[in-house]
Amino acid sequence: MTADSLREKFLRFFKDRKHKIVESDSLVPKDDPTVLFTPAGMNQFKKEFMGFDSGFKRAATSQRCLRTDDLDKVGKTSAHHTFFEMLGNFSFGDYFKDEAIAWAWEFLTKELKIDQEKLWVSVYQDDDEAYDIWKDKIGIPEAKIVRLGDKDNFWPAEAKTKGPNGPCGPCSEIFYDFGPDTGCGEKKCDPACSCGRFVEIWNLVFTQFNRKDDGSLEPLPNKNIDTGMGLERLAAVMQGKQNNFETELFQPIIAEIKRSVEIEPQESKKLYYAISDHLRAVVFSIYDGITPSNEGRGYIVRKIIRKSVLHLKSLGINKPFLNKLVGQLAQIMHKPYPDLRERQEDIAQVILNEEVNFINTLKLSSVLVDSEIEKIKAELEIKPKEDGFIIAGGGLATALGISAFKLYDTNGIPLEITRDELIQRHIKVDKNFEAAFQGELDKQKSLSKSSSKMKGDVFDARGLGLKLDPTKFLGYKDDSAEAKVIAILRNGKEIAEAQAGESLEIVLDQTPFYAESGGQVGDTGKLINGKNVFEILNTQKIDNIFLHTGKVVSGVFKKGDKLVAQIDLERRVNIARNHTATHILQAALREVLGSHVQQQGSMVAEDRFRFDFTHFKGLSQEEINRVEEVANNWIVKNQPVSCKEMAFKEAKKSGALAFFEEKYGENVRVVAIGDISKELCGGTHIDNISKIGKIKIISESSVASGIRRIEGVTADFAKKFIQEEQIKAAEESEKKNKLKELREQEKKRSLEVNNRLQDTAPRLIEKAEEINGVRVVVSLEPDLDMSGLRLLADKIKEGLGKGLVVLGSQDSGQKKAYLVIAVTQDLLSRGLDAGALIRQIAPVIGGSGGGRQDFAQAGGAKPENFRLAFEELRAIIKDLPVEGR
Repeated sequence: MTADSLREKFLRFFKDRKHKIVESDSLVPKDDPTVLFTPAGMNQFKKEFMGFDSGFKRAATSQRCLRTDDLDKVGKTSAHHTFFEMLGNFSFGDYFKDEAIAWAWEFLTKELKIDQEKLWVSVYQDDDEAYDIWKDKIGIPEAKIVRLGDKDNFWPAEAKTKGPNGPCGPCSEIFYDFGPDTGCGEKKCDPACSCGRFVEIWNLVFTQFNRKDDGSLEPLPNKNIDTGMGLERLAAVMQGKQNNFETELFQPIIAEIKRSVEIEPQESKKLYYAISDHLRAVVFSIYDGITPSNEGRGYIVRKIIRKSVLHLKSLGINKPFLNKLVGQLAQIMHKPYPDLRERQEDIAQVILNEEVNFINTLKLSSVLVDSEIEKIKAELEIKPKEDGFIIAGGGLATALGISAFKLYDTNGIPLEITRDELIQRHIKVDKNFEAAFQGELDKQKSLSKSSSKMKGDVFDARGLGLKLDPTKFLGYKDDSAEAKVIAILRNGKEIAEAQAGESLEIVLDQTPFYAESGGQVGDTGKLINGKNVFEILNTQKIDNIFLHTGKVVSGVFKKGDKLVAQIDLERRVNIARNHTATHILQAALREVLGSHVQQQGSMVAEDRFRFDFTHFKGLSQEEINRVEEVANNWIVKNQPVSCKEMAFKEAKKSGALAFFEEKYGENVRVVAIGDISKELCGGTHIDNISKIGKIKIISESSVASGIRRIEGVTADFAKKFIQEEQIKAAEESEKKNKLKELREQEKKRSLEVNNRLQDTAPRLIEKAEEINGVRVVVSLEPDLDMSGLRLLADKIKEGLGKGLVVLGSQDSGQKKAYLVIAVTQDLLSRGLDAGALIRQIAPVIGGSGGGRQDFAQAGGAKPENFRLAFEELRAIIKDLPVEGR
């Protein structure tokens, strides 16, 4: 029996027993900070387990799940997976142990016709109720009912002693017996033994207690059922396989890999298993919008891709290959996920990019290892050598081990490659090297497990304690409405009344205020009751209860007050305009770049919008211009915007685009823009796209691997942006023109000065005076800046041969003085130092200066003192020792 048949049979079985069949949730848990990925079928029903009424008391799902806490075991055992499907049936305060046990047994033995003799069960050690149901009502022999402890048959495991707080309860598991020829062979072997003879196929969790802070368990008023059965494991049992990887869910992928392997290494089977598992994890992560990155979920996806590349490398496949298997997986999973085929090329492209980058990183491993060795190079150089090798032990080995882990964690370079690189550099390490690496790895695994598993209170969710009726939303049609205050909250707690100046949250029975969701910001405005005014700064919602957050401007507000809720209409219209613009933008991007473009996130505010989407490279300016052109050509066509409620399946069938992060109910709202766009959307929109005026893209950038971000503005904000850009462009053009003019003037002036100096230098050399055996040129030249003086001094030195040059000038305003002194090499031995001379006479012209022995310069504020400065210089030269004495 195939996995597809098993999935269909399971869901149909529970549909016949009045369970609502709920679509699998995303691998990205929405509004659930307790887990990194969706690890079980129950996660999407946390609110229902805590009493929230979603309109059904029974549910069944086939949930896609991802767990990474046993990543290193994948491929080495018959049943460990990162990605898997969990079949589950759930009851929220409806049926309990009797029905859960009876239906599980009926499905396995009647529907699937599994031989009863092959099935064993376990119960929690203190759960006599479950034990008696199995023994007396189902008829399981006592010898086949095993009592297990807190670790194996209580959920969460060991919650009684270790927590977390919240709903918990005993479990009962159903095991399949492969027979005495499998496993340890001991006569006393039972499901408590881990030899492999018994495989757990279904876990029934009876959440009947609430764990409190003191560790005590109190009975829950409403008892719940949460069951989970791994589809892969069930398929293996039904197909007579002892290994999940031998089923049709994995074998076509494995066969595809084998075709590209020339020589199979000894552990090839484990590698095939691991790669086929990792492919599923990576593909469905990307399918759910998780792209490879250096943090959070994206880091896990990147890590799994890198492990796959290394496994392929061990099989002799050194080129990008994982991406080529996506089509095979899409074929295997086409029944439950038909749209995977449509997206397979885009998903394969993301994987290919990662493979190429990592393979290139591996080629650079030598350089990366060198950069780490450089940090402790000095310590290595003083270490003794043995047979030509540096012996790095103790603390050095530990440092290298930590560096090796850093290379593994950051770049994906395995320990073995780093060790080989060290040997090539004649460095030997002791046991501390591997111990340090393992220590760092264990720390990371611990963090990974805490991220992968539930943490905190299992069912911790803000707002569930409010016990209020859902707020009726009127905002699609009304911008103001009469309403009644049903609660006033401060720091999450209800208060009787609110005084002027207080900041808090008000809950109304109905409201026109849109609550922040789907990327759209919440509305602002006012609540007015006569002279009592409450300014709303934001609107949010929890469990369909709208929280109007703000401040009492005047008067008093009490529970039961009737008032008028009035949104800031101008702001709302701007937000609606931008929201509709994101729909048009997505349609334009798909038109220009291709149908692979899918929304990955958005932010819609009053003054701008942001739109994240899948694409594999940055947009060229030509592409950005084309997207703008397409979008704005649509806008001028005055297309109407319509909003319609319909069933989710009907909406998907009509071609409406859905956003991966949103969790949709049975009925959805479809926003259609003529024949341009059709999307599932709960946001507010304008009624005609002509009101957008214009879309202007103001930036395009990268968010993560394979995800781009566009920011834009519309209407008056677009006009303002364009005007500001035009002003900036004009100012920039003016600056460039001025700079060009200045450069041309400078060039012209330099040419004039140069021509002038060509005549001036010989003239001054002719007038050189001799003082104390030294030829000295002293001159005050009009209208020369410092660069002109330097140039003239160089020319004079060149023509003078031996001597001293002293030149001064002043600006046209007669306020700045410039002075240079140049000394030929032969005079340095007589004690002439241009730097020393300038420091002596610069104060005379009201300034300071400095420089080298052969050249120095100074500036001052007293150009009228040049004559005095020159006289002082002549006096200094007269006092020089006569050459030869």
